[in-house]
Amino acid sequence: MSVKGTRDVRCRRARLAERRRRDERGSAAVETLLMASAALGLVLVVVAAGRYVDGSAQANDAAYAAARAASLEPTSAGGMAAGRQAAETALAERGKSCLNLSVSFAGSDFAPGGQVIARVSCTVSLVDTGALGRQLGLQPNRVFTEQAVVPIETYRSGSNQ
Repeated sequence: MSVKGTRDVRCRRARLAERRRRDERGSAAVETLLMASAALGLVLVVVAAGRYVDGSAQANDAAYAAARAASLEPTSAGGMAAGRQAAETALAERGKSCLNLSVSFAGSDFAPGGQVIARVSCTVSLVDTGALGRQLGLQPNRVFTEQAVVPIETYRSGSNQ
């Protein structure tokens, strides 16, 4: 082979080796897969954070509605019944993502000048975040407990039994 032929072969081999080193076929697919996974994880975190905030707000609204409704009733038994009903109604109006509602009035003084303390607990489900949610450390269910205090009018009339 001539010197020129040898140089041509070496140049072709060098160009081929350079092309092989710079060959990036398939890298776009890998980058897309990584970005899609990261975006999906971010979406799940945002959804879970939204559920946490909404669940807490729903429990808080229900507690305030229960305390307010109970404070307007003339008897403690009527107040407790009205409070439970008001909490259920408040959750129903907001879409009821809170489950297992529990309403209590411990520490309430239903006498004129007293106060009604309503404590509401409910469970928010995050099961639909699936396996990725579990991998991110999200609990499938979260219990929210909120409390509201409403004063009773000093000059109201009615039985306190």
